[in-house]
Amino acid sequence: MAKATSLWTTVLLLAFIGFASASNDIGKFLINSKLEINVKSLLSEICGTNSTLLSIALKSLSNDYSDRTVENLCRNETTDVLLWIPVGNFGNLAEVGSSSRYLGKSTGDEDFAEYCSYDVTTRACTTDNGVVEGAILVLAEKYPERYELRDLVYKKWTNSTRLGSPILAYATLKNREPAYKYVDQDISYLADTRIDYVLPTSVTHGVQLSVYRGKTETYKLIAGETYYSRNFKTINAIRYMSPYTTMNLTVIGSEVRDYREFRAKLVTVYTDEEGYGWSKSLSSVEAAVIETKLTETHVEYALPVNLYDAQSPAVVPLIPNQPSKESNNGNQGLPPPKGVLVKPENIHIHINELDIGQAYPGFRNVAIGAAILFFSVLGLALLDIIRRSIAMRRAKRLHIGKYSRT
Repeated sequence: MAKATSLWTTVLLLAFIGFASASNDIGKFLINSKLEINVKSLLSEICGTNSTLLSIALKSLSNDYSDRTVENLCRNETTDVLLWIPVGNFGNLAEVGSSSRYLGKSTGDEDFAEYCSYDVTTRACTTDNGVVEGAILVLAEKYPERYELRDLVYKKWTNSTRLGSPILAYATLKNREPAYKYVDQDISYLADTRIDYVLPTSVTHGVQLSVYRGKTETYKLIAGETYYSRNFKTINAIRYMSPYTTMNLTVIGSEVRDYREFRAKLVTVYTDEEGYGWSKSLSSVEAAVIETKLTETHVEYALPVNLYDAQSPAVVPLIPNQPSKESNNGNQGLPPPKGVLVKPENIHIHINELDIGQAYPGFRNVAIGAAILFFSVLGLALLDIIRRSIAMRRAKRLHIGKYSRT
């Protein structure tokens, strides 16, 4: 027991040390970093057709993502937050990254600094004019901590597609008592809901995404991944059954996929350069949501099957055997043989007493309509009698009408 406790403590300590070291590495990267303000101008210069910097990689500050190339940056598949970070903050890029060249520039005059290709092997940043002297800054992209979708406004139309009718659960109804006519049972089934948020390409996949309805966080998922929700629901199955019968049933659902577009405010949350607090970026986006869910469930019943084994067998009178001389001579002093109990097989048992509604299926509706009509006429007649009585009393009190003296 002591060894297990010691081992668990060691694992927790190593995990804490690893998390602390990762946080310190990110903080170390951000020291003396400078934000790239003119991102569009930078992309137009790097992504030109005659540029020699198209195959240069872009360093990522997150350990969860691989290095990105400038070609991906030109396709707007990254965030707009780019930082120039001293190359010394990364340590040995030949061991850290998988790429051989990164985009760099000199720390000299910012307005006239020339972009160069930093080679991780030679640790030199070169251009067409030669090697750039002095301290070198390497371009890196900063991933957001999380996204927030707020103030969603959906379009009026929804494109719905019926996917099919999956089988959700199986069950069995049994009527073992002759006094029961209706048997019911609650059946639990698993309802799945899948949600996909189709966001613009500027949203980085793999980052945490929170969807808000007002000030309440309704969904918490990962950008670019499907959100799964599972919960148990219950449906009641009730059926008229003859005594000593069993019936199999199946719960069937209707699965529908809804596609609906919306516009919302996208809040991109970053950490600041020191790793404390938050810095936010707000933008308007047009996106869509794809929701796959069950819209309706029902129960399908099979044909009833008899349960005669669960019923006590009926006692059949003994079949008398005619005594013969041979039997009397051979079985003297022995009791007479017992009669054979006949047990019916594969014979359906019906209830003799039928309800009126079962004998005449439409009688119930007719009876209900007649009762409503009868009581409506009776109510109108009573109201007319009450009205006439009140009018006569008023005329008698005021001496008007037939009660007048003139």
